[in-house]
Amino acid sequence: MKNLIILLLVFVSHTIFSQKYPLKTSSSDVVANGYIKDLNNEYGKYIGLWKGQWNGKTIYIELKKVKVYRDGNHPYYIDKILGERKIIDANGNVELDRITNFDYQHPEIWGLGFPTGYNNMTYQSLMFYPKNMCDMDARLVITNITPTQMTLHLHGMMGYPTSNCVHDAYVQQHGEWPINFPKDIVLTKQ
Repeated sequence: MKNLIILLLVFVSHTIFSQKYPLKTSSSDVVANGYIKDLNNEYGKYIGLWKGQWNGKTIYIELKKVKVYRDGNHPYYIDKILGERKIIDANGNVELDRITNFDYQHPEIWGLGFPTGYNNMTYQSLMFYPKNMCDMDARLVITNITPTQMTLHLHGMMGYPTSNCVHDAYVQQHGEWPINFPKDIVLTKQ
């Protein structure tokens, strides 16, 4: 009888503390240590290694679905898409490689974000936090996705740059940030 009670308590506590919710659930509706999970594989079409060409360069973007723990006053788990990029110039030289040492704590790409307005339409987007850009960020708006292709558009730098940003003179002269990323690109799944 004692073993049955212990087993029942373990089952009940596991059920209470591991409740799963669909992706569009507000975190305020989730019990402590609940899990906002990709129950219907909505992220599946985004996950993988993507490749594209622009200005003689090749870009690779790797997107992974990761279970992230949000701690604080109301801790919970949530499935998120994390991404990193690799850029190779026309001569085959690697200009940037964040894929080899994929950073799960501070990736450059995080999402899916809030739907974003672009060309009078609303689309899914990924947040893009390029390193060494003085804490500025942008959105990668996904205007088309099929099982083999994804169209991305870099949509503006946002935020408030840190004071004395190393890119201040460049931004003043060119009116944009020196990001090594295409403004518009069609990527092919590898």
